Amino acid sequence: MHPYFTRLGIRPEVQRFFRPFYDSDALGNLVFAYSDGMEHYGFAFHRVPVTDGFWLAGNLQFSQVRLVILSASALDAVSWLNKKAAAFPQTENLLFVSLGAGVSEAVLLWIRAHLEGKAFRLLFGLDVLGGIADVKLAAAIKGWPLSVYLGAGEQVTVSFRSRIFSFRQENFSLAAFEKAAGIRFGVATDKPKVYNSFFDELKAEAGL
Repeated sequence: MHPYFTRLGIRPEVQRFFRPFYDSDALGNLVFAYSDGMEHYGFAFHRVPVTDGFWLAGNLQFSQVRLVILSASALDAVSWLNKKAAAFPQTENLLFVSLGAGVSEAVLLWIRAHLEGKAFRLLFGLDVLGGIADVKLAAAIKGWPLSVYLGAGEQVTVSFRSRIFSFRQENFSLAAFEKAAGIRFGVATDKPKVYNSFFDELKAEAGL
């Protein structure tokens, strides 16, 4: 058990699940290794890398994976499983992939190459950047070319199948885009109802 996780209210079984996939620095802060960087957390800071790599946790035998959970940080993944553990008792079939601060083209290509045919769940933020990440990833998973632009005047513009779709930022989401375009990506999203991320929700519940 890690004292930071315990202070955050992470269940013992969730701590055991993630234990092989993080380290601690000399001061006891949490370190999550990405392919070309690291996510670093202490009670006074949380640094998420801008990276062309990713952090993995769970079943690394991809042929055995049934559900892939994509997030913007390792701590969002930990917080989500802590909240949803009762609904996902078969953790041996789960793979968590954190993409860091941004969605790089290299990671999109890696997901298509290694995780094609899996079920996906997206854990990105409740804000407009989370909505943009949802749409970009859902399209990449399907292999459908799509571009998203955050423009002036609080508008989000999506270019898809020779059509242009515009949304006000506060109205933009994967569901809103699917309705406007008349398509379904078949990718689930999970978001907290009040806080921007599951980690923000966890910290609030822990009084941090």
